[in-house]
Amino acid sequence: MLIFKKILPILALILLFPPLPSLGSSALWRVVNNLCVFNYQRLGTAFPCERIYLEDGRAKGYAIVRDLETRYHYLLVPTLKLKGVESPELLSSSVPDYFSLAWQNRDVLDSVNGKPLPRKAFALTINSQRGRTQGQLHIHIACLKPHIRLSIDRQLSHIGNDWTVLPENLVGQSYIGKRITQDNLEGVYPFVQIGRQLAKSSVEMKNFGVAVVPVTFENKQKGFVLLADEAGRVKNNTGHTENMLDFTCKGFVNKHSK
Repeated sequence: MLIFKKILPILALILLFPPLPSLGSSALWRVVNNLCVFNYQRLGTAFPCERIYLEDGRAKGYAIVRDLETRYHYLLVPTLKLKGVESPELLSSSVPDYFSLAWQNRDVLDSVNGKPLPRKAFALTINSQRGRTQGQLHIHIACLKPHIRLSIDRQLSHIGNDWTVLPENLVGQSYIGKRITQDNLEGVYPFVQIGRQLAKSSVEMKNFGVAVVPVTFENKQKGFVLLADEAGRVKNNTGHTENMLDFTCKGFVNKHSK
């Protein structure tokens, strides 16, 4: 009876809301805000989210949500209401460093795999306003498509400390990139870098899709490549960076899983 009393609020909330597709662009926010946060505060469980962090309050919090339609795919979702890459709050270093937090939580993919995936398997992306379907900011945590992994590795010598156009397109889109010469993402603030160095105004941030890919540089130093795809900059660019991802982790799972 005690267990039933505990799960009754969860069941009530699940029944209260229709399936996610019918919620449209508000689906992700309603799951995080109305279910995960509620359950965590009332019952001490993050369900249906995988994880939730609220120790510093809603404005600094985030949830890790599993995409139920794909296997190796999670989302980091702020518990603060933020529309997306165009949200002006992201241009301030006072907001949480969401990309760094997403990188710190990449082990959720290891849990699915049953053992750690190699560092080079991972990628973090966020779509432009035009390239997304949800009205709440979220960062994709998944694996890179194997051919994208190979293409970025081939182009490393052409990617420097300043923004430059990559010689090869990625998934048919023209990216610009720069090096991040540290083995973690603390203090990198990709949104701030793109907003201050690439966007001509805060309004234009909506056009940028952002990706962060771990690499090993020529001197064996571990780091990252920060990538930006500006919708409309050249023909066919949409800012939809999610198409770089492989939600099966093919090319990494078979070699490293049990």
